[in-house]
Amino acid sequence: MNVKIFAPLAALGLLVLAGCDSTPSVTYPITYQVPIGNSQVSNAYGPQNLNVSGVQDVPAQPGVPLYYQASAPVTLSFYAFDKTGPGPGGPTLNQSQGQFFNGSVTPTSSTVEFVFSVAQMNTGGTVQFTVSNHQIPTSVPAMAPAIPAQPMPTGAPSSAVSVTPSGI
Repeated sequence: MNVKIFAPLAALGLLVLAGCDSTPSVTYPITYQVPIGNSQVSNAYGPQNLNVSGVQDVPAQPGVPLYYQASAPVTLSFYAFDKTGPGPGGPTLNQSQGQFFNGSVTPTSSTVEFVFSVAQMNTGGTVQFTVSNHQIPTSVPAMAPAIPAQPMPTGAPSSAVSVTPSGI
């Protein structure tokens, strides 16, 4: 074969192979707003039927910990699955219940599937969900400070008083 033709073809082949890296190129941290709505029962996530209210697939690097933090407006069950195939689910990496989650998983695949399941079928809202390749400082949603009770003046009856916390 002519060297003038072979050299450019070999260079092109190397460029194509270099572009086939399967490691996800992700800039962390990533924050998702995952809508949760009416649940749909699914058996694709294991032997039990699971009420699925919201799902978020996240790119991962096999063997490297993936840290997460989630804050929900309602109590829900939270599942992390090692997505090893084209369909939903896979081996369970983590499971929790509540309104706030902070933890990590170590996937064996290039995708982790996070599933949110609300207890009440007709509940809606948005889960704020952050994923990172390093630990996320715990930041539980701030509660409004309590306003101390004020003594009532004696004498004439007082008018109706309305108290509204600031910053909400």
